[in-house]
Amino acid sequence: MNGRDHRPLHSAVSQLEADYPHWSFAIKPGYGGPRVEAHRPHSTSGLYALITADLAELRRELDRATPGRQPPLCR
Repeated sequence: MNGRDHRPLHSAVSQLEADYPHWSFAIKPGYGGPRVEAHRPHSTSGLYALITADLAELRRELDRATPGRQPPLCR
């Protein structure tokens, strides 16, 4: 992505994929830098997509939107 080192972001997305297996993730270019997209492929209601550069926000929203998922005490 424009010659910048985004390995930390790729590592974070790999961890998100492990923590939220029912979601699909992608890193996309965005205004001001890369964004992480999260999509729930077979959603019938509730949150089905989220696009943000803030990984903490992404985790909070995925925790809220994933039934049975207990948010971690700290990250």
